[in-house]
Amino acid sequence: MSKKKPITSPSPTTTAVESPYHPQAFEFLRQGLDYTVRKTHGDRADVVRGILQWLQEHQAELSQLPVLLSRGEIPPVIVNMIRQIGDLEAAADHLNLHVSGEDLCWGLRDLAVENWGLMAAVVLRHWGIRTTRDFGRMVFSLVDQGLLAKQPDDDIEDFSDVYEFGKAFDLSYKIDLAANARPGRRVSESKDEE
Repeated sequence: MSKKKPITSPSPTTTAVESPYHPQAFEFLRQGLDYTVRKTHGDRADVVRGILQWLQEHQAELSQLPVLLSRGEIPPVIVNMIRQIGDLEAAADHLNLHVSGEDLCWGLRDLAVENWGLMAAVVLRHWGIRTTRDFGRMVFSLVDQGLLAKQPDDDIEDFSDVYEFGKAFDLSYKIDLAANARPGRRVSESKDEE
C-alpha cells in the first residue's frame, strides 16, 4: 500500500455506521504505515517522500522529471534528493514505497507492542480491530476513498490470517529483566537473597 494523501480518518462521507472502526484506529493505521515503510525502505523513505511531495506541489508527474531537470526547473534540494537515490532511472525505481499487506500487519503489530505493550490487543479490540483482516478492511476502505494507492496485485486476502492476535500480542511480549536490574545485582537474585 502506498500513500496518496495524508491519512487521518475516514473521509467525511464515511459515517460511523459505515465504518466499524474507531477514528483513532485510522490514525494508528497511518502511523503504522509510516513505521512499516521506514522499516522496509529505510532512510530512503524520507528522501522519496520529499521528491513526491515536490512533484505533487508542482502538479508534475514522475515522467516529467527528466525534462524538468534538463531545463533547470528542479530546485537544488530536490536534485540532491534524486542524487541520494541514484540517477533518474534509479529514482524512478525507488519512488514506490509500497509495502505488502503482510508486512503492514507485522509492522502494525510491532508498533502496537511498542506503544502499548501487553495492552496492545486490548486497545485494538476497543477500536474494533480483532484480526489482521480488519487491517485490510481499513486499508481497502482508504483505497476506495482515494486516500491510499494499491498495486494491481494487492488484495484483501493479503491481510487474512497473517497472525492470530492472542499469540502475536500476548505471547510475543517480552520484558527485559536485565534492563531493570540494579547494578551489581544478578537478574536471578530475589529480594530474599539480599
